[in-house]
Amino acid sequence: MALLADDHGQFFPNVFVAGKNLGGMERGSVRGCLFIGAPIPADDDPVTVKVGVASHRCALKETGVSFSLDQALERAYAVGRTGSPLRQFAERIASYLRRTDIAVPAGVDAARANAFAEELTRRFDRAPVDARAEVEGGAVHVTSGQPGLKVVGEEVLEAVSAWARGGCRGELRMPVRFTGPTVTADRLQGVDIVLASLSTSLAGSSRNRRHNVALAAAAVDGRILAPGEVFSYNRVVGPRTEETGYRTAPVIVHGKLVPGTGGGACQLSSTLYQAALLAGLEIVARSHHSHPVAYTKAGLDATVVYGAMDLKFRNNTQHPVALAAHVRNGRLACALLGHGPAPRLELVREVGKIAPPEPQLIEDADLAPGERKVEAAAVSGLRVRVLRRSRQAGASGAQVISTDYYAPRREVVRVSVPSTGGQAPAEAACEGTDGEVAAGAPGALRAGPGEDSRAAAGLAAAPVRGGQKKPAR
Repeated sequence: MALLADDHGQFFPNVFVAGKNLGGMERGSVRGCLFIGAPIPADDDPVTVKVGVASHRCALKETGVSFSLDQALERAYAVGRTGSPLRQFAERIASYLRRTDIAVPAGVDAARANAFAEELTRRFDRAPVDARAEVEGGAVHVTSGQPGLKVVGEEVLEAVSAWARGGCRGELRMPVRFTGPTVTADRLQGVDIVLASLSTSLAGSSRNRRHNVALAAAAVDGRILAPGEVFSYNRVVGPRTEETGYRTAPVIVHGKLVPGTGGGACQLSSTLYQAALLAGLEIVARSHHSHPVAYTKAGLDATVVYGAMDLKFRNNTQHPVALAAHVRNGRLACALLGHGPAPRLELVREVGKIAPPEPQLIEDADLAPGERKVEAAAVSGLRVRVLRRSRQAGASGAQVISTDYYAPRREVVRVSVPSTGGQAPAEAACEGTDGEVAAGAPGALRAGPGEDSRAAAGLAAAPVRGGQKKPAR
């Protein structure tokens, strides 16, 4: 039978690979000619990958796909040469009568495809961006929110495999999920003016304290309060711990500065408290420090301790209120944006001074006869009443916001032991502390001895006023 005779290593007629007829060609010479004008992607051929609306260009091999031309040639050469003599005879007869197409198979390296998915995730994953109300040039404008995108890594291998099975034709589309922003522009409808803004200085603050203030401000910045909604500082800012990124900075404990995690949180709460007052919002919860702090006037502070003391205020307007907070040029600025017109309010402080108690004398055997050593200076106490009143023409009456008591502290003096008598027992701890723990005093701001003159200074200062056109910078 002639058809079963020696074929001299040639492909049988009408056997096609990659669109080329290999019939009559010798096995050893056919491979090179297939790459000339044949639609077989090479490892380094460029591929367009679509990730959402973005495009990414890479080499075919980066996707994990490769084409096995050698495998296709082996299958083509096997036509008419495998199986029983009868089957070989039938395939050789058929090759003269009809065309046999052999596809070049594409394989996918799973490990490389998964690494490709991780690279796309790093490059293209993005969190949604909330819509924001921002102040620019004294005017408030609302920016639109942007959806987030996530490459679905566990589905990338299947997407690449399906694309390879189709011959790698067209773009390789990655499976992605879109997530909408929490705050959309619709939620900010009606926000068109700065209700109130206020700033406080960070001068003298350590790097760690500035970091803490900026971190807390970032948590507050961009928050939206719907009509009737209550803002909770502790809920929004969260715990001030090392795990949440806060650093060690001075805090006030029993009237003294000590190292603690999250120092600086109270400067933000105090600044935000005053802005809320000037915006006319309803204060739901607020506590003052046990002693005055230097970054704001007595009666205008708001101490916060996670899980114990919180600052809360309610949006009592008919429109959304947007909060803005940032650290810039050595100052902390807070602003409340809402629907106009802005209220024209001012805060009035009525301050009374309370003399400290008699000095506390502690006998100290280590002192020379007649020697005295001041261990803690006397600090006068304060009683401060804060009123909020309108500055509009013809308006009368004022609302009492708070009446705060800052306990005085007595002078503590160590004295030598009298030479004629026995040593008297030392007195108990200094009065004037109430056990309150209040984070937030900067390292250069003193809440202990010597603060009396600082606290008493400026008691007759002008009222604090609100309704600015733009946030203080």
